[in-house]
Amino acid sequence: MNNMIATLEIIRYASAIALCVAIFALAVYGLYRNVKETAETAIREELEKAMKKTARPIVKVEIQTKGKW
Repeated sequence: MNNMIATLEIIRYASAIALCVAIFALAVYGLYRNVKETAETAIREELEKAMKKTARPIVKVEIQTKGKW
């Protein structure tokens, strides 16, 4: 009887440790996703700004002068 109780106690502690590890892994994964989404949003905004800057038409103006200065 004592062996069975000891086995059940070991299983209980092992499951508690596994639960803590799973919760920690879930928290780390959530933090990773948050950082990743923030970085993707910032990069997307920077790319959109760069695209707007490069999409502007460049106007080249040539001035002809009559005579010499």
